[in-house]
Amino acid sequence: MDTKPLTAATIARSVWAVPSLARTADGRLDPQENAKIIRHIEQGGISTLLYGGNAIFYHLTLAEYRAALELISTSAADDTLVIPAIGPAYGTMLDQVEILRDFDFPTVMLLPQRDVVTSAGIASAVRQVAERLGKPIVLYLKYDGVVSVEDAESLANDGLISAIKYAVVRKDYTQDAYLSGLTAKVDNSLILSGLGDQPAIVHMRDFGLGGFTTGCGCIFPQMSTALLQAIQAKNWDEAEAIRERFLPLEQLRDSLGPISILHRATELAGIAQTGPIIPLLSEPAESVKEQIAAALKQMS
Repeated sequence: MDTKPLTAATIARSVWAVPSLARTADGRLDPQENAKIIRHIEQGGISTLLYGGNAIFYHLTLAEYRAALELISTSAADDTLVIPAIGPAYGTMLDQVEILRDFDFPTVMLLPQRDVVTSAGIASAVRQVAERLGKPIVLYLKYDGVVSVEDAESLANDGLISAIKYAVVRKDYTQDAYLSGLTAKVDNSLILSGLGDQPAIVHMRDFGLGGFTTGCGCIFPQMSTALLQAIQAKNWDEAEAIRERFLPLEQLRDSLGPISILHRATELAGIAQTGPIIPLLSEPAESVKEQIAAALKQMS
């Protein structure tokens, strides 16, 4: 596992894969199957792993949290950057920071929450977590305006933000006043497109973001890597052709649930046995699994 601090260069060197977390049939974390997922992603040219929503870090017990950190830190290659998530509740963050002290992750990502929060309150939590951890954190902006541009700028200027994962859904990704405000105040190279391969071209070409995260790229890592390379080379026609190849699975995730669809697609693609999906999420219906299998076949 790479433990060096994040920089604009390390952000841009790889797509950020956001994988599922495999479990045994009785619900325990499965080291062997998770190692298979990691190897598959790494062999596709991706060297940054972000364990957050797709891994359902929202609902881990504290005992599972320590076990998950041990698993992902020891399974990754020496040059793979691994970033776990914390939160979303403030008390959970503080307990998790105490566990994180026993590890050497270069940063952590704060899971997003829309209810029972204010912008100033989130900024205060970032400051306290960063101080306790002794490291800047990844700020995940999933909801429009949940953290003001002014608060994000202040956190970045104070060196408390290692990166920003920007994942606000828009009907038209070329029109985004919130993102425009952020890029006017925060170093664009530290902001990643956080909605997978679909808006990556627009976010990197039109807003100058430094990279993008991927869920479907955990199954097709070579495709995500090729997309990043095409964008960085400004080969827009090639990039668009690659982006369109992701549509069958991306559209299913958009309409039926990104986390559960990816969890089961990882297994149906033959990458690893991912096991049950833990509450508060649930298993896709059999008819949905058939749609997933069809999408995977179409993309192969």
